[in-house]
Amino acid sequence: MKESTFTAKNEESWKALEGFNSRLQKRGGIKSVKADEVREFARLFRLAGFHLAYAKTHYPKSRIVSYLNRLVGSSHNFFYIRERGSFGEIAEFFSHTLPQVVRETYKYWVFATAVFVFAAMFAGFYVAGDAARLSELLPAGMEPAVDLDNHVIMWDGSLMSAFFITNNTTVAFNTFALGIFAGILTLYILLLNGALVGALAGFFHADGANMLIFWSLILPHGVTELAAIFFAGGGGLMMGKGLLVPGDFTRAQSLVFHAKKAVKLIPLIVILLVFAAFVEGFFTPLDISPWFKLAFAALTGVGLVAYCLKGAWKP
Repeated sequence: MKESTFTAKNEESWKALEGFNSRLQKRGGIKSVKADEVREFARLFRLAGFHLAYAKTHYPKSRIVSYLNRLVGSSHNFFYIRERGSFGEIAEFFSHTLPQVVRETYKYWVFATAVFVFAAMFAGFYVAGDAARLSELLPAGMEPAVDLDNHVIMWDGSLMSAFFITNNTTVAFNTFALGIFAGILTLYILLLNGALVGALAGFFHADGANMLIFWSLILPHGVTELAAIFFAGGGGLMMGKGLLVPGDFTRAQSLVFHAKKAVKLIPLIVILLVFAAFVEGFFTPLDISPWFKLAFAALTGVGLVAYCLKGAWKP
């Protein structure tokens, strides 16, 4: 085969591999692309290696050999990832991998959020119609804070803070872990806890309480606390889907595959819960304007969204 024919026939695949190398250089390596893109990159890399061997044999003094050497060498550096220091791996995980996992799994945690919000709205309207109904939805441990006879909640900061920190941490991890039971228990926990939040809001509304005060006591830590529960719910539902809809895999293989991706959400869940506990302990109780507390809650929400969208529109 003439060199010109060889080049014309294969140049398109070389340009495609160059494009991959350029993207990987900008995005931070092979871990930044999806599985189907990795397979295509591997195919082009192997093909270029074959072309290099062919060119060395048939056109040993040609510039095409030098070009393919550089191309294959650049691709090799991405394909065979060097072991990096732990700090570099951690930094890349939190700066790039974790936001990408959040975006890739959005269908699951958005659905978890919808389930929670539905339960909260239903319970809120239910209790708002009759404040005494709160007793039907109240979990053990909160009774000392509620006087149903007089239709008021005695907001003991330390009591409520301790309850919510313990409850929401337990809820988040149970919501995640119990997804292995086909996601059924995950849905149950989301419904139950959504109902609790909605019922409390409905109780305050029925009592004619100042809802601005109520939400200023809930949202500063609640934004990140609830986000942790939603992400945990998404992880649990992901594992549930892996078990129920295995596709071309066995159920065990599908569960493991989905669980590996879901587990990557755990560091974010932990960070959100720790942050929420800190805010609940040191910021929420402050005697400051409710509007300032709500502004802080909005700021944490915007910050979380910005982090999750980090790198979403890179070329």
